[in-house]
Amino acid sequence: MYLPILILIVLCPTIASGVVPLAENMSTQPMTANSVRESKDLKKPVPFYEALAKALKKRKTKLETLCPPSDPVARRILEDYGAIFLAGKKVTPPPVCVFSNEEQVTRFQDDAGSEVAVIGYDEVELQPEALKKLNKAREEAQKEGLDITPRDGAEAARRNYDDSVRLWNSRFQPALDHWLSQGRLTEHEVTRLRNLPLPQQVAEVLELEKTGIYFSKDLSKSILYSIAAPGTSQHIAMLAFDVNEFENPRVREIMAKHGWFQTVLSDLPHFTFLGLKEKDLPKHGLRSVEINGQMFWIPNVAALHPGLDK
Repeated sequence: MYLPILILIVLCPTIASGVVPLAENMSTQPMTANSVRESKDLKKPVPFYEALAKALKKRKTKLETLCPPSDPVARRILEDYGAIFLAGKKVTPPPVCVFSNEEQVTRFQDDAGSEVAVIGYDEVELQPEALKKLNKAREEAQKEGLDITPRDGAEAARRNYDDSVRLWNSRFQPALDHWLSQGRLTEHEVTRLRNLPLPQQVAEVLELEKTGIYFSKDLSKSILYSIAAPGTSQHIAMLAFDVNEFENPRVREIMAKHGWFQTVLSDLPHFTFLGLKEKDLPKHGLRSVEINGQMFWIPNVAALHPGLDK
């Protein structure tokens, strides 16, 4: 990736124990180095940027508009969570890697369109095609005595820009207090970080994490493996859904059958609607990585994830 992150086996910050980090509000199932492998039984994936260039050309845009090469934070977001930008024709992927404000998010969400369904006691809002396929997946699951329900209520689906800022601060602010108390940051540094504009704040947090000053909830790994940076969540695109029943392999099969896939290595309940068939994902620039029996589809940027090629 564009940031000098050391990688042992999978896309994640280096940690001495060899355990792949999880998002704190997600599964506590450990992901050890030995439990991670790249699937070899599927077609060789095309390079991510090659597939992305084709997808963007069809949408009459280009990489420089989506994610400026000069912005290392945006580029990291693209290479970590970029599967969403390869979604099928019936949905609208985000026009940028990082939304900068609520007005920009609102305009995109209005243009993309959305529909609402009530699941249990919660209203779930997604792009129309994504919701249609989620409903079909639920119907199939229910016929088998299973269900697919939202994790953490309505927040399992659509979120706005302010939601992403709130979640960022839920990690960022406590971490600042901790590192100040430990003497790793001074009061002056903490005050300066708190007052930075969000884009600079994110960039400086990622730089600090290179020195071991982590901002995840448990302070052991990158904040990006805990929550998304402001304006970057796939939930903003209304193409993401957090599933309570993610540990059930049959639920995962049903979700995949209807175009929903796990695309974020550190976020086990998180599914992204791509609207594609699983067998076609490699030709769309995605590679499969199996973690404890769960299949994740991530951008095929092999040079950035050398451990997965071994």
